[in-house]
Amino acid sequence: MDDRLVVIRVLETAVSQDPAQVAQAEESMKILATKPNFHAMLFDIFADRTVPTQIRWMATITLKNGIDKYWKRSALHPIKLPEKELIRPRLLTMLDEDTPLVALQYCLVVAKIARWEFPRVWPSFAEDLLAQIQAIATDPSLSAARRGIMENNVLYIMHLFVKSLSSRTLVLERQSLRQITPLVFAVLAPIYAERIAQFHEVMLRNQNHISDIATFFAESLPLLKTIRYCIKTLRRLWVFGIEKAESIPAGAQEFYEASIGHQAAFYDLFQKLTLESSSIPDDYQVVLRKIVLLYGKMYIDFQKYHAVRFITMPCAKQMLQWYWLQIAAEAPRMVATPEDSDGACEPIMEPLLIQGLELYKNVVKNFFYTADDNNQLDDEVKRCRQVIDGEILTPDAIAKMAELLMFYYIPLKPKDLERWQDDPEGWMTDEESDFWNFDVRRCAEHLFTDLVSQERDRLAPELAKLVMQTDEGATNDSRSPIEQHFRREGRYAALGLCANDLYDHVDFCKWLGQHRVEESPMGVAKWRMAWLVGKWVVVKFPADQRPHAYTLLLELAQSDELLVVRIEALSSLMRCIDDWDFDPEQFAPFLKPAFECITNVLAKVDMPETRMRVVNFLSSIVQRMQREIVPYAESIICLIPPLWQSAAGENMYQTTILVLITKVIEALGAQSTSLQSFVAPLVRHSTDLTDPAHVYLIEDGIELWLILIRNATALDSSLMELLQLLPGLLQYSTETLRKVLKVVEGYVLIDAPGVFHNNGLAIVEALHALVSDTNLTVRATAAGYNTLNMIVQCVPFEAGGKAIIDSNVLWTAFTFIVEKKEAELALVHHAGFLSRIAVHYPQLFREFVLAQEATLASTFAKNWVDLFDDVGNVAQRRLFALGFAVAIATTNDGILEALPLMVPVWNEIMSDTGSSLVYFSDVDDDLPDDYGEVVVAENKRRQLLLNADPAHKFDIKHVLADSMNECERLNGADRFHAIVARVDAADFEDFKNQLS
Repeated sequence: MDDRLVVIRVLETAVSQDPAQVAQAEESMKILATKPNFHAMLFDIFADRTVPTQIRWMATITLKNGIDKYWKRSALHPIKLPEKELIRPRLLTMLDEDTPLVALQYCLVVAKIARWEFPRVWPSFAEDLLAQIQAIATDPSLSAARRGIMENNVLYIMHLFVKSLSSRTLVLERQSLRQITPLVFAVLAPIYAERIAQFHEVMLRNQNHISDIATFFAESLPLLKTIRYCIKTLRRLWVFGIEKAESIPAGAQEFYEASIGHQAAFYDLFQKLTLESSSIPDDYQVVLRKIVLLYGKMYIDFQKYHAVRFITMPCAKQMLQWYWLQIAAEAPRMVATPEDSDGACEPIMEPLLIQGLELYKNVVKNFFYTADDNNQLDDEVKRCRQVIDGEILTPDAIAKMAELLMFYYIPLKPKDLERWQDDPEGWMTDEESDFWNFDVRRCAEHLFTDLVSQERDRLAPELAKLVMQTDEGATNDSRSPIEQHFRREGRYAALGLCANDLYDHVDFCKWLGQHRVEESPMGVAKWRMAWLVGKWVVVKFPADQRPHAYTLLLELAQSDELLVVRIEALSSLMRCIDDWDFDPEQFAPFLKPAFECITNVLAKVDMPETRMRVVNFLSSIVQRMQREIVPYAESIICLIPPLWQSAAGENMYQTTILVLITKVIEALGAQSTSLQSFVAPLVRHSTDLTDPAHVYLIEDGIELWLILIRNATALDSSLMELLQLLPGLLQYSTETLRKVLKVVEGYVLIDAPGVFHNNGLAIVEALHALVSDTNLTVRATAAGYNTLNMIVQCVPFEAGGKAIIDSNVLWTAFTFIVEKKEAELALVHHAGFLSRIAVHYPQLFREFVLAQEATLASTFAKNWVDLFDDVGNVAQRRLFALGFAVAIATTNDGILEALPLMVPVWNEIMSDTGSSLVYFSDVDDDLPDDYGEVVVAENKRRQLLLNADPAHKFDIKHVLADSMNECERLNGADRFHAIVARVDAADFEDFKNQLS
């Protein structure tokens, strides 16, 4: 069968409604995609208008996906150059495609190829595309409909091409964008101006009955589409394609300055059609709305990337004033209710208001318009400040702006109250998010806060007078109750938003005593009061007034209040508890009602985000109150099973539950031993490397495991079963390694023989793999050997000796020292481990050394002794000396040859000359910060182990005397005296004197 027919058959199958056939087609496509000329054939099928539309559409989609995957030369099975040559020359020949879905995919195909080819392979693409645009615009033989189709397609390709170039950061591509900017402006700006003029003519012809005539919509819609594509392209070139004001191409500034008037005209038309006509086509309204907002996007981007040029443009004042006129005109709608007589309680175009508020926010507070650290203004900043202070933000404008924002824009709106009923948790989540520039109220809040912050001396005193009014004084006017409500709500909102700026002007505790929590629409006043306490508690709230805040917030968190009020009250209470000045003793009487409120809210909320917030609040209480929560621990633990069940599949939510359990166990201390069987399954789920959830939970799971072990007084069967996870975790990641090692040490400190009964070999083998990995840092190797040293200290030879032998870790440490390929800083840890083996398992060590050849043993002994000078810790130096003493009781000539090197070391240790060295702390640096204040069971165990360490406990003189006697017994008197004769006479005399 012909290859073309095969591809068409596969495409037919791909558009089938049968999922099985679609899956089969996808597999076939993967095979065909790697064959020569497949993508060229797809373009042929798309270009053949006799092929059914659905197949042509699927061909363009497949071609687009193939270009993404195979066009680059570095791709696996890339498209070869001859095949690219078959596609590239024909790319711009299908601009008259009139099927919208197919045309869309075709434009994407062209833009994606241009993305990879321009400017290196296809440097003339921009000129070729602009030539097509000019030809379409000037060809008299084209009908209006055909010209509209071709113009839309070619302009959309240009938009995609410029958008792709604008997003790149490489110097060559940035230069390419700047090079084509004058060319594009030279072609598109006249087309834009011409279509604007044509649209104006259509408006004049139909100005008396625009909203009711279908002819007007039919004539003007193609013009609007062309205008929209021109703006989409030119706005990016205006922002990203012009580096300096001196390089502005002809027509660019005219386009920008004219756009302000054009935006106003289009918005007026949109407003008129929206208010007067119910028969406006949806697609017409959408295009008109997008055009108005595109101008705003251009202004915002221009302000973001060229702040100085934005404010010094002659039209800046005009543009900002127009935006403020719309903000002021829409203000009454912001506080309107559905019961109002006009029935219009929503702004006509809310995103336009958000754009205006964002523009003003970036004028009010902008790094580029402020003095430097030395309070100096350069010439550009001076020009900006002159324009801003003299023309835009005049004192009168600032006062009016603050008043308008406070009474119309920052109060909670009727739509907020609707969401309180429909989706209270979603509303609260949105309030806490960072996406403030998608909501007009939150955007107004940011502008208002910045305005008061920047104009504090002027606005703060007047604002303080307004917010300090009592509700009775503020309501003695002729305004309607709903107007009074919104003005009160605006004052309350301003008091919280500007807490940092009103610090010196408002006594919030006095204000709180004068303003009662009263009923209001949907509990707005109660929510706002809880919100205000949370804002001010971190700014100015005396310690003796805190109980009043706790009482108020817990009253607002009761079950009879609205859910949003209860959640906000708990959030504010959390800020109180997280505050630096929080006093646990002062909060203790409120602990029981706080737990009751939290439990009731947890039973009411459904969203994982809200549950996470409440669980985090509970964790904060547990952490700050410590032992005070012991009476309530059982109640908290009872919450865990339903919480964990509700968190199934929500990994981030599960991490908060693990953190909560960790805090509870920390607070309980040794009493947490009874929870081991309850917590162990959660630890297993979080740390089992075969469970997919471990990717998200492992760090918190290991932390929980570690805290549980540290506070345990005994190990039950559930914790012992977790031991099988440790070998895998030791190899998992260096990020969790340190805590996993501490878990191993914790187990060994509690029940070393029990731990090693079934799992000793696996653990030691994993530690062996760790310390023998030369790719790890010295710190990681040291941590691994610290754990091995603790095992040797705690595990009797009968229980642990076989694991040490079978794991081969002894030979590895020995080999590292003999070869001496690592730095001394790393070798010290290998030598320290062998010294520990020598002291605690002397028989094993002597047998191991005795089995080595004399030459090998000699090299080892000399290198081992040489490393003594690289040890700074006094206890470690004593350990080395004890290890040397154990080693000398042998008949191995290689070890005995090092006796002359060992004697000076023993002399130094016995005379305690090492006491002048800098000591390193023996305290575990991974213990909690409050180590020494809170008595943790493991702290006691570590202290007992430290006290029993031979490096501290043994008298080295007795050990040396016994070792020398044993050496003489093993080698015989004659041979022993021959060995001793090699020692320097002065050193040996000193040695004998100190021993005696």
